Amino acid sequence: MAKYFSGLHTVMEILREVIGLPRRNKKIFLFIILSTLIPYSLLIFATIYSLTTIITDLSMNAIPLVGMNPKSAQYVKQFFMMKEDFMLIILVEIIFFLLMSAVSLFSMVATIHVSAMSYLERDLTLKELSLKLKKNWIRPMITWFYFTLMSAGYLVVVLPLYVLLVLNKGSVAVVAIGIVLFLLVIFLNIYLVIIWMLSLVISVLEDCYGLQALGKGEQLMKGRKGVGFGLTFISVILLGANAFVAMISKHHQTVTVRFSVMYIMLTLAILVKILSMMMYTIFYFDCKQCHGEHVEIEENMEYSKVFTKFDDTALP
Repeated sequence: MAKYFSGLHTVMEILREVIGLPRRNKKIFLFIILSTLIPYSLLIFATIYSLTTIITDLSMNAIPLVGMNPKSAQYVKQFFMMKEDFMLIILVEIIFFLLMSAVSLFSMVATIHVSAMSYLERDLTLKELSLKLKKNWIRPMITWFYFTLMSAGYLVVVLPLYVLLVLNKGSVAVVAIGIVLFLLVIFLNIYLVIIWMLSLVISVLEDCYGLQALGKGEQLMKGRKGVGFGLTFISVILLGANAFVAMISKHHQTVTVRFSVMYIMLTLAILVKILSMMMYTIFYFDCKQCHGEHVEIEENMEYSKVFTKFDDTALP
C-alpha cells in the first residue's frame, strides 16, 4: 500500500516522496525522459535549420530592393518573394509550437499516470501505459486547450500594462506602482499555474476535464496554497538557474562547446519539467487527503478495466 502521512504533508515531505518515485517503474520513467528529450532535440534542431535557411533566403531577397525602383515590376516581384519568406517563417513557428505542445502534453500526461501508479506502489508496463494514454488522451488535451486560452488572455491583459509602465518609467510613483503590479502579476501567475497543473492531474486520473477540472483544481487547493506555492517556487528556481547558466555559457566559447552546453541545459530543463509534474501529482494526493476525499484510479490491465479506490479517510 502507498505511503500516507497521518498529518498534513509539508513541501519537504512531498519532495521526499517524489525522489522515491523512480525506484518503482524505473524503465517507464526512463522511457518518458527519452521520449521527451529525443523529439524535443530533433524539433529544435530542425526548426533552427529551417529558420536559418529561410532567413538567409529572406536576406538575399531583401538586398536587391535597395537599388530598385519601388514602382518597377521587378521590385514588386522581389517584395512578394520576401512576403513568402515571412509566411514560411510564421508557418514553421506554428508547426514547431504545435509539435512541441504535443510532445510536452504527452510527457506530462505519461509522467502523471506513472507517478500516480508508483506512489500507489503499482507496477506498470509500457503496454498498460500506452492503453491508458490511448483511451484517455482527449481529457487532458481539452483541459490543456482551456488553460492555453486562459494563458493567452492573461498575457493580453498583462503585456499592455507592462508596456505602459515602461513608457512612463521616469516617474517615481509609476516605478513604485510598477513594482507592486509586477509582484502581484508574479503571485497571480504562480497561483494560476498551480490550478492549471492540478487540473491537468485531475484530467488524467479522474473522469473530469476542461472548466470542470479547473474548478475542481481550485477547490482542491483550498487550505494547501502554501504547499502549492512552495512546490511551484522550487520549480521556478530550478528552471531559472538552468536558464541563467545557459545565458552565461554563451560567451567566450567555441561552437562545439556552446552546442554541448545547450544540449545539457535542454536535458536539465526536461528533467525539471518531469520533476514538476511528479510534484504536482503527489500534491494532488496530498490535497485529496487534506479534504478527506477518496482517490479512484482507473487502470488498464490488458483490455479490461479495473477500478481501484483508496479512501484516505480510512487510513491512520
